[in-house]
Amino acid sequence: MKFLFPSLFLLIFSCFLCLSGCGGNTMSSTTSRQLQSITVTPAAATAQNTSRQMQFTAMGSFNMAPMSAMPQVLWSIGNPFSAMPTPGGITINQNGLASCSTFSGTVTIQATAPMDPAMSLMQMGMMTSNVAGMAQLTCP
Repeated sequence: MKFLFPSLFLLIFSCFLCLSGCGGNTMSSTTSRQLQSITVTPAAATAQNTSRQMQFTAMGSFNMAPMSAMPQVLWSIGNPFSAMPTPGGITINQNGLASCSTFSGTVTIQATAPMDPAMSLMQMGMMTSNVAGMAQLTCP
């Protein structure tokens, strides 16, 4: 009788932990639409000599219908959350149009979006679940 109470307590406590930790969020994460990957096109490009510009597009792949769509993305030169400085003389606008003004060389273009399509780009940060796609741009 003396050992029955602690054993019963441990059994009930273990069941509680399993119910609260093992299945708490599983249902909601598998039933909501989520962005799985982003493909940036063209994957590698050289800015045109006359305009020194290149247009990039992003296509998202989702876990539920519609399976592919053009998500709203944050365009950046490299990782938008990195503390590393980006080279001067190159920009990319919110529509994916990259411009090389004084920069010559190759950079990584990145399109980043939150995994949850209901989350706005303004809410996205380093600690949110994000998905990114990349391409290479060469400025002549």
